[in-house]
Amino acid sequence: MLLIGTYLSPFARRVAAALISRGVPFEHEDLNGYADPVRARALSPVGKVPILRLDDGEMLIDSAAILDHLNEELPPDAALLPSGGRARREILRLTAIATAIFERSTACYMERLRPADHQRTDLLDGQRLSIIGGLEALDAASRPGGAIGRGPLNLAGLSAVVCYEYLVFATPDLPVAATAPALSARSEELADEDAFAKTRPFVAEA
Repeated sequence: MLLIGTYLSPFARRVAAALISRGVPFEHEDLNGYADPVRARALSPVGKVPILRLDDGEMLIDSAAILDHLNEELPPDAALLPSGGRARREILRLTAIATAIFERSTACYMERLRPADHQRTDLLDGQRLSIIGGLEALDAASRPGGAIGRGPLNLAGLSAVVCYEYLVFATPDLPVAATAPALSARSEELADEDAFAKTRPFVAEA
């Protein structure tokens, strides 16, 4: 398998982290769709990464679809989330929160690249409020007994740690660690796990 996409993208990074955490071998092409849109569009109709090229040549796009396929292929004792019920819904809820934060923090990052007198402060303020609300929800689940704060890494835990490190990189003006101390502690606890250490494109400093 070949995973295509830069680890600067939290979407691509969480796929790589999931593959590594489950011991699934893959090759990696470090493609940034913003830097090389021609290559990205040649691989995906919408120029979107990550892309997973399966061994038979099939191309999967979108991290959620890729992770769904991966979960189907894993044995039950290595699954990324429970097969059904309330526990599954909770993992999916937390994962959705993490991916929404990916989108909002990226929007903040891109907006801050604009000249200061052209930045939309209303957009930035709204995105920050959403990010903080999401962080607080992930933090609650990172405390003892929560779906992120216990046991082996599941899809929510993988997404939340990637989310935390990405926020520290992309939104340095936000008090990420102070807002989510339990998630910060969980991320620090897992920092040297191969899933994160081998995919980290930046140094996270809370």
